[in-house]
Amino acid sequence: MIQLSKESIEQVLQEIVDKFLIPRFNQLNMNASGQWINSLEVDFDGKFGNIKGQDYTKYLVEGRPNGSMPPISVLIKWVEDKFGYTGQQAINTAWAVAKKIQREGTEYYPDGTDLLEVLQTKEVTDYFNERVADLIIINAVTKFQRIFKELS
Repeated sequence: MIQLSKESIEQVLQEIVDKFLIPRFNQLNMNASGQWINSLEVDFDGKFGNIKGQDYTKYLVEGRPNGSMPPISVLIKWVEDKFGYTGQQAINTAWAVAKKIQREGTEYYPDGTDLLEVLQTKEVTDYFNERVADLIIINAVTKFQRIFKELS
C-alpha cells in the first residue's frame, strides 16, 4: 500500500496556503504588518490537515460587534504597522479606533468576510486531490523502480 508522509501532505497544505489563502487575505486588503501571514502553520495529524494562525483570525472572518472595546495594546501595534505612527500619535489613534469599534463594531461585522471560505472551494479541493494523486503516483513509481532494481 502506498502511503504519503506527513511532510508530503503538509507540503500540499502549505501550497494551498500560499496559492489560495494568502492571496485571498491580500485581496481583502487585510494586511498591516505581515504578522498574520507569517503566523500561518500547517499540520497533518495522520487524519486531518490543519491550518493554524493568529487568534484574531476570528475577527477577520466574523468581525467584531459593538459594545466592548478591543485591547489597546494590540491596536497600538496595528496602528504602528498599518499607518507607521509611533509614540503618542499611535496611542491616540489606537484609542480612537478602539472607541469607534466599541461604538460601531468593525466593518466586517455582522456580515463577516469570505477569507476562510476560499479553502472550501472546488478549486482548492481539486488542487489538493490532484497534488495528492501526483504524489501517490510518484511514490508508487519509485517503489516499483526499487523493486524492479532488486529483482534485476
